[in-house]
Amino acid sequence: MTMQGLQTHDAQKPDAAAMAHPADVGCAVGSAPDGSTPVRRVSDVAVGLAIVAMALVVWAGTTTFDDVPAALTQGMGPAAFPRLVLGVIVVLALWLAWTASRRQPLEDEPIHPMVYATLAAVGGVVGAMLLFGIHGAVLAACVGMGRLWGERRLLLLGSIALGLSLAIHFAFVRGFGVGLPRGLLQGWLG
Repeated sequence: MTMQGLQTHDAQKPDAAAMAHPADVGCAVGSAPDGSTPVRRVSDVAVGLAIVAMALVVWAGTTTFDDVPAALTQGMGPAAFPRLVLGVIVVLALWLAWTASRRQPLEDEPIHPMVYATLAAVGGVVGAMLLFGIHGAVLAACVGMGRLWGERRLLLLGSIALGLSLAIHFAFVRGFGVGLPRGLLQGWLG
């Protein structure tokens, strides 16, 4: 190769500053190295704190639940289980906000079509919940989504669905004393 060929080849390479992240080259927040203003994304800290705020509002709503007399209470009271779930949500949201500064920003990627197929499948699971109750929804979720995501062993999917359905039943009905949703067909048939 000639010297002129090397110079032309080197001129085509982008310099390190052009490939660096805007935060690394000292750009102001919300501006790119060329001075343009890209679309601003909400940080994980803001999202985490917004989730905590919403959870606290819902928690305050649980204080308005009617008290159930101790003689009639079976398992958890009407406010205890939502508060347990809200507590887990708050802990996870705070973890999201706390760890946000340690993560590198992700590049925007196009949404894979499987995301939309999974969203439609979740709608199908909700429909199965309305018709068949929680056990039908677990069966639809495990078998339907498992097949959608590429698993072809129906015996495995059925075993997982049965095991998960039994685990949910024993944990919530037997353990917590919480009744599980019954579907329209369950109420009609039984």
